[in-house]
Amino acid sequence: FNNFKKNIENLKQFENIFVLGSNAANNYYSNLLQFLPRIFFTNSKKLKIAIHRNSSTKFRKFIKEILDIKKIEFTFIYLDDGFYKFINCQMPQFLKVSDSAKILKNFFSTNKLKSNDKKIYVTREDSFYRKIVNEADLIPILRSKGYKIINPQLYSISDQIRLFSQADKIVGAHGSNLSNIVFCKPGTEILEIAPKLENKNEKILENRYEYIAELNNLNFFRYQVDSVPVKNHSQLASKYISPLILENSNYYKNLIIKIKEIDKIL
Repeated sequence: FNNFKKNIENLKQFENIFVLGSNAANNYYSNLLQFLPRIFFTNSKKLKIAIHRNSSTKFRKFIKEILDIKKIEFTFIYLDDGFYKFINCQMPQFLKVSDSAKILKNFFSTNKLKSNDKKIYVTREDSFYRKIVNEADLIPILRSKGYKIINPQLYSISDQIRLFSQADKIVGAHGSNLSNIVFCKPGTEILEIAPKLENKNEKILENRYEYIAELNNLNFFRYQVDSVPVKNHSQLASKYISPLILENSNYYKNLIIKIKEIDKIL
């Protein structure tokens, strides 16, 4: 607040901008379910769209795909972590997740998509936290049961939608990649490998994918496992998350599973 008061007289100004917004830490859950649905609330055919500079190229391409379908001409305006003044701009409200889910599913017509991969395991091998440290022991078991191992970082968002919408069984660690279960067909089985969350700030995040599963009539099961500390967090995590939380919260640690136990569950 003091920073805002200090800079209030020399804020950078924007006029006639569509403020889509995006998560400063490029969190996929936030971008997909909180920010992206706002793009459907404009009748303009030419837009200047404001998003955070940290937004991934993949997210920008996905926005372009949507706007190309809607035949909207656009350019991006990039915001940083400062304060801005918006004049005569469009700022659509944020929606409930249940409403966002309806909008996304209706727009992408997932029943027309095709995929032969009916069982998928979603790895977090490129993540800085909540990845499974003994995943090398898990993967052979998954493959023996017919699972395809996918790293969402290697797929466009459109391809992720195709994979998730056509799968019958999905296994993955708690994380933003599971946001894609919003596109799953009813009855899909979801096995979430999750940390044991105890702190109040963690509990807020615990059930977000179970809630999406309930909205879509999916068969959801949570398998809680032990956590192990992370030695080095990413620059983005260190910038936006309190060091105390990073150190003490299981949400920001890695996971270790009991191989025999999950073999039985699978």
